[in-house]
Amino acid sequence: MRFGIPLITFDGFCLLLRHKTYSLLSATSHIGRLTGLQVNSVGLPVLRSIRHHLKPTTAALQYFGTEARRHVLDLSEIQVVTLLRDREQLLHLDIQPGYVILRHAGHILGCGLYTPGRLRSQLPRHPAVSF
Repeated sequence: MRFGIPLITFDGFCLLLRHKTYSLLSATSHIGRLTGLQVNSVGLPVLRSIRHHLKPTTAALQYFGTEARRHVLDLSEIQVVTLLRDREQLLHLDIQPGYVILRHAGHILGCGLYTPGRLRSQLPRHPAVSF
């Protein structure tokens, strides 16, 4: 709901909770027969339960983020470099605090956490990122 992704986007998927991770897998007529299997992981992880809230996964945002209609930030190259280097940036936005989708040059990078006046990077750390 936070990102305004139309629910129809998720038609054809089933939601599975395993440990503290919610995953999506393709809906198939064979789902009933698969429920008795013990598997380590299945599907696309979309949300992780962290303390008292749900955090979207980078994979889910990259897969479904193009459908988002709210809380999407288009970042400049300088802002991306700053977030990767410093892990946060002072930024005043007219949006509710919470997770935001970070986008640069039309590509979904992942998510950030916005609190009034500050954007914190939730992007995976990569030792050698260049533009």
